Amino acid sequence: MYELQHNGDIAHITDKDTDFAALPDPLFAAVCQEEFPHLSLENWRHFVAGQELAALPASPVLDSWKRCLAQGVDPWMPNCTAFVPQKQIAAQAELAKSIAHDIEHDVYQAIRHRDLLLTLSDAQGQLLRTTGSKKILVQADSLRFGPGAVWTEKSVGTNAISMALDTLKPWQIRGEEHFCLSHHFWTCSATPIFNPVGELWGCIDISGHVSSDHRQALWLTMMAAREIERRLLACTLDRVEEHSRNMVKILLGTVPAGICLVNAQGIITFANPLAAHYLGTSQNLRGQPAGAYFQLTGLDLSSDLDTEPVSCLHRPDLSAEIAPLAIHPRERHYFITIHDTKPGSGLFAVPSTLSSAAGSSGQVQRRQPEQVQDPFADIIWQSDAMRAVIEQAKTMTRLAAPILLLGETGTGKGLFARALHKAGSRADQPFVAVNCGALPRELIQSELFGYEKGSFTGANKSRRGKFEQAHEGTLFLDEISEMPLDMQVNLLRPLETGTVTRVGGSQSIRTDFRLITATNRNMEELVARGSFREDLFYRIHVLTLELPPLRARTGDVTLIAEAYGRRLAMEHKLDYSGFSSEALSCMESYDWPGNVRQLVHSVQYAVNMAMGARILPSHLPRAICGKQVAAAAVQDKALEQDFSLDNMEKRTIMAALEHFHGNILQAARALGIGRNTLYAKMRKYNLWES
Repeated sequence: MYELQHNGDIAHITDKDTDFAALPDPLFAAVCQEEFPHLSLENWRHFVAGQELAALPASPVLDSWKRCLAQGVDPWMPNCTAFVPQKQIAAQAELAKSIAHDIEHDVYQAIRHRDLLLTLSDAQGQLLRTTGSKKILVQADSLRFGPGAVWTEKSVGTNAISMALDTLKPWQIRGEEHFCLSHHFWTCSATPIFNPVGELWGCIDISGHVSSDHRQALWLTMMAAREIERRLLACTLDRVEEHSRNMVKILLGTVPAGICLVNAQGIITFANPLAAHYLGTSQNLRGQPAGAYFQLTGLDLSSDLDTEPVSCLHRPDLSAEIAPLAIHPRERHYFITIHDTKPGSGLFAVPSTLSSAAGSSGQVQRRQPEQVQDPFADIIWQSDAMRAVIEQAKTMTRLAAPILLLGETGTGKGLFARALHKAGSRADQPFVAVNCGALPRELIQSELFGYEKGSFTGANKSRRGKFEQAHEGTLFLDEISEMPLDMQVNLLRPLETGTVTRVGGSQSIRTDFRLITATNRNMEELVARGSFREDLFYRIHVLTLELPPLRARTGDVTLIAEAYGRRLAMEHKLDYSGFSSEALSCMESYDWPGNVRQLVHSVQYAVNMAMGARILPSHLPRAICGKQVAAAAVQDKALEQDFSLDNMEKRTIMAALEHFHGNILQAARALGIGRNTLYAKMRKYNLWES
């Protein structure tokens, strides 16, 4: 089994040498097309010559011919010239592949010895996938019958795909019934595909030479279409179930919560009393625009949404989330849940004015939260390498011993330090981070230990240092290896005695903290060279956690890129269409010397460069896909500098054909030459394959 790619290349698809037995279907006769007189080659010649076919009875095919003539379709066109960019159909093609790949395989087993091919198109007649034997695909490619081609009546005349999409019924177009002469050697059978709510989703077609065996071809497309429709329904039900789980998860995780129900027009259709209380209004929220209370800019309520955080316009201290309730296009609604997350306010405290459960003393009954958010949730991963590191990190939270984080620049040592703090017993206490490499040498003492009033010029009042600020919490010393050697001795006393003395002071101040340090250097080598104190090294690396570089985290690049792309677009209200498979392939093959930090910066660059379009390799920083982009640039430059008359004429003809959507008559008139002359020049410049 082979697949025709959008650029005309043919790629092999692994196939099993088993035959598929097609059995007759009892419903076939009931739903197949009505019988109409077959239009002959003589009928076609008279019609394109402008002669009346009054003697022929009316038929949908004849009606299609008339529409083709009225739309200016050239009956002599050699092949399809209407194409859409591959990125425009990439998402739909990928969906079609995921749903119908094994269906294509089964149909192929039934037609593999008949010189027939199978094609899937979308509802606009844009071809998504073309598969079959190599021999027939070569013939199809000569007509440009492959992914990206637009196979509508307006672009290529009467054909089975356009008839199926226009009439919403299965159709078979045989030989001379095609409007364009170049298609007279083909017979095509097509059946429309509908989504679960009855809307046109696409079309499946089986085509081949008129002399090929087309028995049961139309039936096969009908059976395949039914199976695809069944799978579309299953996908829809899976999404309904997933969205329902998300909604229940939000509700259970925030009870009691303010709840608003919002329709696709952004109007609140229901709100409980707690929602009105949180939003500070005594009015009935029903019928009011949700946008007056929540920041919904950038959210398309008429399309599918995942669970998203939203902000309350008049109460930024509140936390809110929006989640889909249903995905039916005509009945879509969303839940917005609101809860108070101010420190010390009590997540599950109900205002006394709304509580019917208060006792006689007026005290409100409280519930303790049943679930605690995973402290490591901000770390995005799916690789086995990161799973092992996170499991190791979780075991370290049970002890109070110092932790040394090792890893290359940009691997997320700061993120891990915060996660370790949140997961420990000191999570409610301060987390104080210090970048030792960024501290000026003359300020290290005063920043870490604080100072007393008058201890130096400009010290008008006393100030606590980082050690004191971290009391009962966590002190994170990043880039500890950059601490000057003569300053390292000052760290020993706080670690040994748990006390510090401010600059200019004499009093010992007790401080209790958990120490986490981090470096991208080889500490043992530094100790061996005398660049780092050995006694300090042994005190800070009681527990050691080594973070893997991004190049060792198989599969995490795509996950992180997509997550940060969506987050960036949401935060800055940018259009975002995701990454193309080509861009992700470039990113996965790059070794990322700057690790996650470099990846995040690259995603920011790509999202801005793409300006809402699907992100391609050309939108990425040159270092990532430099070779591919540079090669394309060189080729474009070569074309720009080619001033030969032949190539200028070729480009002019190509521009005219593109402007007139492949209409030979109109292009020839615009170029000031005859139609036959234009055909000759197209053959000269190989603008189609004969």
